[in-house]
Amino acid sequence: MIRDPIFGGIDWDGVRQLVFMVGVTLLLLSFGAATSGNWYDPYDWAWTYINTNAPVFIFLAMLTLMGGYLYFQFEQGRL
Repeated sequence: MIRDPIFGGIDWDGVRQLVFMVGVTLLLLSFGAATSGNWYDPYDWAWTYINTNAPVFIFLAMLTLMGGYLYFQFEQGRL
């Protein structure tokens, strides 16, 4: 959770924790891939997959952004 429910601002400790968890996960993924090939193989595979299915990922990105925006507007009482 990166939004402080009490004061309404951004919870910077939560942001740091989220960035740390994502960074450690990507580091472990890179380490695991480096043991059997190149360290960037999972990212290369993901980029190729996203490029071959670009319309689906654009639609999902738009849907996620709009859903997140409306969710936070609802939580703040504006909807």
